[in-house]
Amino acid sequence: MWRRLLIYCFIMLPQAIRAVQINYIKVPSAVQNDSEHSIILECNYSLRPDDAGLVVKWFLNDAVVYQWIPPKEPQALGVMKGKLNLDYVSSNDPKMMYRSMNIINPTTELAGEYKCTVSTFTDEDFSLKNMIVFVPETSLELSHSGFSNKQINFTCTASEVYPEPKLIIFKDVKDEYHDRKYLDAVEWSTSRLPSGRFSLTTTTSVLLDTISPGSLVHCDLKIPGTGYVKRKTMLYYPINSTITQQKNRLWKICVFCLAISLLN
Repeated sequence: MWRRLLIYCFIMLPQAIRAVQINYIKVPSAVQNDSEHSIILECNYSLRPDDAGLVVKWFLNDAVVYQWIPPKEPQALGVMKGKLNLDYVSSNDPKMMYRSMNIINPTTELAGEYKCTVSTFTDEDFSLKNMIVFVPETSLELSHSGFSNKQINFTCTASEVYPEPKLIIFKDVKDEYHDRKYLDAVEWSTSRLPSGRFSLTTTTSVLLDTISPGSLVHCDLKIPGTGYVKRKTMLYYPINSTITQQKNRLWKICVFCLAISLLN
């Protein structure tokens, strides 16, 4: 009995005397580059009334970018210099006022792993989360080419995206079990630009007997980890079918004009 009680005390004692505890941190999982919208990185912690020597720090990829040592004013350091609203107040509590970072306009160099550390003379705690800063594409194009008697190619191209996205080509399928059919890529290429952004091209080949004129074909661009999706859609008609339709329309116009001239 006493042995169990002693073991329990040894387990619970460190928790009972713990001075600093980070309750949670809030870091956006993904934000758009240069959107001119500020974001808040929140570090919520608990202290004991008699805690002294408080220091709050934020790290980005293991480098200190923010520091607050009451009663001094908070400081922006490293890549965060000139990018923070240092007047932002999180709480009226003098020991909590400047616990958070207010980034004025997040850009790609501010992406990575954020860590908040809170320490006093007697204890320390930390918590971390990752943030992606993404750049939407400058263009997304979908086209068809390479006609033959048996197949047709669809090509999707995206330009200047960050981080590296995924391109998925699919067509609508109207049956009771599926609403789309993903098409396997037969060719693809990815290039990294000097800016660090990516340009991609993917091509898929479709058998003509599996696609009907008037079918909808789509290309989805997805940036992993962000929830960002952009879609390009085209209405498929074979070139020969399109040319025939144009000829028929032209012939109808000519017949109509001839009929009007005969009536006059």
